[in-house]
Amino acid sequence: MKVRAAAYAEWGSEDALRELLKDSSLPCPFLFVGAGSNLLFTGDFPGTVLHSTMRDIRVLTGGSVSCSGGSASIQGESNSDTDADPEVLVEVGSGVVFDDFCAWAAGRGLWGVENLSHIPGEVGASAVQNVGAYGVEAKDVIVRVNCLELSTGASVTFDNSECGYGYRASNFKTVWKGLYAVTSVVFRLSSVPTPHLDYGHLRSAVEAASCHFERSEKSLTPSLIREVVTEIRRQKLPEPSELGSAGSFFKNPVIPQEHFDRILNDFRQSNGSEATVPHYVVEQPGDAAPMIKVPAAWLIEQCGWKGRQTGNVACWSKQPLVIVNLTGNATPQEVIDLENSIISSVRASFGVTLSPEVEHI
Repeated sequence: MKVRAAAYAEWGSEDALRELLKDSSLPCPFLFVGAGSNLLFTGDFPGTVLHSTMRDIRVLTGGSVSCSGGSASIQGESNSDTDADPEVLVEVGSGVVFDDFCAWAAGRGLWGVENLSHIPGEVGASAVQNVGAYGVEAKDVIVRVNCLELSTGASVTFDNSECGYGYRASNFKTVWKGLYAVTSVVFRLSSVPTPHLDYGHLRSAVEAASCHFERSEKSLTPSLIREVVTEIRRQKLPEPSELGSAGSFFKNPVIPQEHFDRILNDFRQSNGSEATVPHYVVEQPGDAAPMIKVPAAWLIEQCGWKGRQTGNVACWSKQPLVIVNLTGNATPQEVIDLENSIISSVRASFGVTLSPEVEHI
């Protein structure tokens, strides 16, 4: 898919970004992107695409590590003693490849982001999108987000509680959209084992990979879980370098219990009384009744879209949540047409309206 921006520029510090924002030769509007893995350009972009190259990783208890290149290996070692205090705060530049950060943490025995391994994109985008996988979201480990206010050039910091985090959502995508650029993110990691295995088939996959699992979960390492998660994702998702996609295209819908019960009853009428529909209970604040999250991939597959090609685009044969540019010649409109067809099909079959996770530009 070929689209163009009027201009492109990189910035490696807050001061460099301030200078770019004052450069009258750069066409507006400005669009801040990481790796662009969750964006769909519906046409050429008339403004300037700005990309962070802030790639330092700094342990706030002392020491620093830097990442050489956008997706290269992390270089250097931290001088901090992570054994002295189980909580480790780490400030990560917005231009660090998110999976490089996951590898950095797991390689040092630090828990918190191992379930998020192999998610494409960069750290700045992870705080905007609130990326998540296998029962863990970025908001679970984010302490604060450091930003530059675009209108004034002032440095500002938002605590986690101020960011309005929700399922693949934040204030950066809504009420703050276009107001701030993320410069770094502070994460809270731990040297104490805290595995999160109760999502999907992750536990059984980890059991199969670890002969020590039966003795104690404490014998697990973040590196092992990272390896398992990475392998699962590689089996299900196309490699971005080999086949163009925008990652998981749709959000998993969260619906009331009574709506889920209707879906389950209808499914059992067609498939037998023992048939099940995959789902996860989502607790709500206060006394509100729990909601039910249903995998969008399951809904899409039940509608017959898995592996189905329309023109140059298709639902990925191994994971129908992903729309791929199968031939390399897809147009933005072909992607949008397939997106709308899937939404209409799922709504007609289940009464559920899917929402795109991908941002349309």
